[in-house]
Amino acid sequence: MRLLSLLVLLTATGCASTLSTMQTAKPLAQGQFQVSGAVGVFTPVGQLGTLIDEGIRQGEAIHDTVRSGAPYHLEEAEAQRLLGVGMALAVAPPGPANELMIRTGLLESNTLDVGLRLSTTSLRFDGKVRLAHGGTPEDSSLPDYQRKSYDLALGVAYSRHLFKSPVLDALEIVKIDEFSRWDIEVPVYLSMDLGDIFKLYAAPKYIYSRTSLDSRLVDVSREGQDVSGFDLSLPAEVTSHFYGASVGFALGFRYVHLFAELTGGYTDCRPLVFGQRRDLGGVTLYPSIGIAFKNPLPLWGRGSRSNSPVTPENPVSIR
Repeated sequence: MRLLSLLVLLTATGCASTLSTMQTAKPLAQGQFQVSGAVGVFTPVGQLGTLIDEGIRQGEAIHDTVRSGAPYHLEEAEAQRLLGVGMALAVAPPGPANELMIRTGLLESNTLDVGLRLSTTSLRFDGKVRLAHGGTPEDSSLPDYQRKSYDLALGVAYSRHLFKSPVLDALEIVKIDEFSRWDIEVPVYLSMDLGDIFKLYAAPKYIYSRTSLDSRLVDVSREGQDVSGFDLSLPAEVTSHFYGASVGFALGFRYVHLFAELTGGYTDCRPLVFGQRRDLGGVTLYPSIGIAFKNPLPLWGRGSRSNSPVTPENPVSIR
């Protein structure tokens, strides 16, 4: 039974991910930094809905059998469906996730920035390049709070997951050294910045995730059939695909902004587990909020020089 519990809880470990965006399509200026912190809630709506529906149906079946005096019997197909939902929720349980991100601009043209994000479960490196810009010209002398910017950017990100399931240590059955998961994310950013006060953005995205299980765990799962009489085999690798988008806004002034966004989409994760194809995906929602701080002046590059554009807020001093 302990072996079966281990296999159920570790099957296809890690189909969930931190899905927030927390940035617009407008890259940071060269030498400018932004530090942000956020919290989100991973919500596997599809699996939770299936579990609730199945629970209601089985509750009604139990009630009917009790009234009739007949023994209650759970059909194999229904048991398999419940097992799949249970696996999905064990793999990607609903709950909060925290993140801390730092970004900086790299090019004098202000068309590229990169970021590093540490979340509850992973370390993520990303970059985005601006493809199109409209609104106030970059060389305008207007201060930031009077500028308007309409931008389109393409990004790419790589995440490496840092956690291991505590079940491994708790059950003390097998030592797992080769567990690993990584994600590749490709977002497209669209945003409208109004005077550095209000920002509205959207980011359609695709995330490919690949999880590798320790070969010894896979071997143990295959040997379990000799003991239990059931097919308990696990796949050596599990892949998942997320198709969705983030929509959000930021409100603030100059160097401090509050972010609020909602990411929604569909997770496709169908590994071959216990001899059958299991659906561990479904509709997924990830609401999140955060706060971001930028330094007033870039630390290097064109914007850090003392000869800033002449504006009412930065008049020329004649001596």
